[in-house]
Amino acid sequence: MADLLILNRQMPRSLTNCYGMLVEHLDLIADAYGRRGASQRLASNMLARLEGENIERIFNSGLHEFVTAFIAENNRLGAAVIEQYLL
Repeated sequence: MADLLILNRQMPRSLTNCYGMLVEHLDLIADAYGRRGASQRLASNMLARLEGENIERIFNSGLHEFVTAFIAENNRLGAAVIEQYLL
């Protein structure tokens, strides 16, 4: 189940699929504003990490630790979007 919710790009609400869509939309915003920055970089890096991950490695290092680190990185991305486009 964790594999479906985290790594399966075909699942509409998996983290990997959501970050794929997020990268796509942040790129569209960057094109509209004419500038790229930390938000595109952070989102692309997270997507690359998710796409390079496997469920066994996540479980071996700890699912709780993975989710905690993901939430912290997601918060950094939110702050970067705010700073880049809303301030």
